[in-house]
Amino acid sequence: MKIKQYFRKYLIFLKKKVTLPSIMKEKIIKLNDIKKINLQAVLDLLLQTEGLSRIELAKKIGCDNTTISRAVRQLIERGIIVQGEKAAQGHGRPRIALRINPDGPLLMGISLEAERITGVLTDLRGNVKIRDQVIFAEKTSKNTFLDTIKAVIGRLKKNAGSQLMGIGAAVFGSYAGPEITISNAAAMPDLNGMAMRPFFSETAGTDVVICDHLVSEMSFLASVRPKLNTGMVMLVSLGSGIGSLIAENGRLLFARNNHASELGHSIYVPDGIPCSCGRKGCLETVASLRVLRELCRQKLNNPDLSYDELCMILQGGRDGGVLDSELDRVARFLGLAISNQINNYPADSLVITGRMLKLGIRFQSILKKRITENLFASIAAELRMEFIPTDFDNSLARGAAVFAGKTAFKSFESV
Repeated sequence: MKIKQYFRKYLIFLKKKVTLPSIMKEKIIKLNDIKKINLQAVLDLLLQTEGLSRIELAKKIGCDNTTISRAVRQLIERGIIVQGEKAAQGHGRPRIALRINPDGPLLMGISLEAERITGVLTDLRGNVKIRDQVIFAEKTSKNTFLDTIKAVIGRLKKNAGSQLMGIGAAVFGSYAGPEITISNAAAMPDLNGMAMRPFFSETAGTDVVICDHLVSEMSFLASVRPKLNTGMVMLVSLGSGIGSLIAENGRLLFARNNHASELGHSIYVPDGIPCSCGRKGCLETVASLRVLRELCRQKLNNPDLSYDELCMILQGGRDGGVLDSELDRVARFLGLAISNQINNYPADSLVITGRMLKLGIRFQSILKKRITENLFASIAAELRMEFIPTDFDNSLARGAAVFAGKTAFKSFESV
């Protein structure tokens, strides 16, 4: 009887087409994958510190010294990390710090903005070695724009030589699909519908990691402020466009082909002003840099007021408080939008960046007040809010390089 029951169960097992080898494969991590994980862990730690010994690395990662020594040896052989001088300690063997090699592999970052193309070669930390920028004196054609990208990439590749490890590009607008098809490029609509991945791959002669400006900003900030790799962080960038993204312990949250969260094109005034995205009443139609400048032009009766002039007026208090209502009008919409995001996704840190921070402390104070008043009290009490201005001349391209580096690290082949 027992034999019949066993045989019946065996037939059911075969009908399900389940084999012992397939079950085992699901549970066993390949040895090569473990080696890659170890390499990545060592690199991540060294990128966030000024130097650690093998023993310190082993303790932080939670593995034995032999495993760390094997990973370190491979990274040294590839010129990615270097050993420092021996430092005597009060007891035990001298400490030998391991650091990222400042003269090792290079990363290339390219940022696309309607008025300029910026390219950089950086070390693995994102420190700029060579910068190549072309600024357009006036609105340029699509062909000239693309030819300029090709020229910048060509010059940087020549300078990098065999040291080039990866290439990243930060693009404007939004995109969809694996080919990174551009849409909503309001500053340069001629690029709408263009597939950027094949263009960059053909131009560079290799795969190029492509991201939008916001991902590039976050990658740059996290590289210079390692604390942003801890906990849940919401980044909001305020400028002519308004963007946001969420990161958890240094990992960006993605939805389909782009990062999660779309703040600027969330509707805040139903059936409101038409937006460049084709909808009506988006946040960018009532609270962007362009909107604020137009409000201030009307209030000051100065139709030619530039953004730089507006910043100087506000920073110096030369308006005598006349523009407070315009600042508050924009800040109310921004505060409501940002606080709603935080209430729905209680992040540990809120980082606000972008060109609007050049308006100065006065605008930042008004915005902070509007954000805080709309937060749940329990969330407001725990939230760390920080305004971080960035240098767009370099930060976008540097961020693209750092983002490309992360992908390059993950593609390591262990030996």
